[in-house]
Amino acid sequence: MKINPRQILKGIFLALCAIIFALLAMPSLAPAATFRVDDTGTLVSQPVTSMKWRQVVPSRTGDNAVEGQLSVSLRLNLTNWINRPARIYMVLAPTEGEQLIATWRTQGRLLPGSVRGGGRALVFDGVVLEPFLNETIQLNLMADGRLLTRTQQLQFYFEIEVSP
Repeated sequence: MKINPRQILKGIFLALCAIIFALLAMPSLAPAATFRVDDTGTLVSQPVTSMKWRQVVPSRTGDNAVEGQLSVSLRLNLTNWINRPARIYMVLAPTEGEQLIATWRTQGRLLPGSVRGGGRALVFDGVVLEPFLNETIQLNLMADGRLLTRTQQLQFYFEIEVSP
């Protein structure tokens, strides 16, 4: 049996290429780092939002939901993450007693969605290209009116996840 050195080198080369390809295809094992986004430039259209019954006369078997709407002009400072792939989440702090649900529509820079009190929802997935992300969202709030006993403070903020 005659051994051809070219065949051996070709086999080694193909094996190394396969190993490199497999390593590149593997997802990153390093967890993404999460940071709170500076949103001090964000303005809420009205500091107090009145909630109105969805039905004129709520009943035991009917709809007891109350709703409110407001506009929010977001200004997210993303200076530290320019040219990096990132995911941005809207976080709604837990609300007292009732389960508040917030849904929103956007002008297209962020994803529309919804979130319950105590949860978070993805609003951006891509590469950060500018130092500030400006967007106006229409926020709709809904809760069970039977569980609302007093004025509540709505607290939402944004988190960004970036890979190391």
